Amino acid sequence: MVLRAEEVGFRKAVLPLAQMFTLAVLAGAFIALGGVFATTVTAGAAGVLSFGVTKLLGGLVFSLDVILVVVAGAELFTGNNLKVMAQASGM
Repeated sequence: MVLRAEEVGFRKAVLPLAQMFTLAVLAGAFIALGGVFATTVTAGAAGVLSFGVTKLLGGLVFSLDVILVVVAGAELFTGNNLKVMAQASGM
C-alpha cells in the first residue's frame, strides 16, 4: 500500500500546473455540488423523517462528491498529501 501511495504521489507531483489547476477547480465543483445536494436532501426530509435518518441521508448523499473526486482523479487537498510520501521515499 505504501508503494502504491508513493506512485500516486509521484504522479501528482509531476502534473503540469494548468492540469493541476483544472483538476483542483473540478474537485471544488464536485464538493460544492455534493454540499448543495446534501442540503437539498436534508431540507426536503426535515419534518418528514426523523432527525437521525435525515442526518444519515445527508451524510450518504454528501459522500457522493468524494466518490466523484476519486473517480474523476480530481486534485483535492487531502489527496495531495500523498506527495509527502513520495518525497520522503526519495522519488
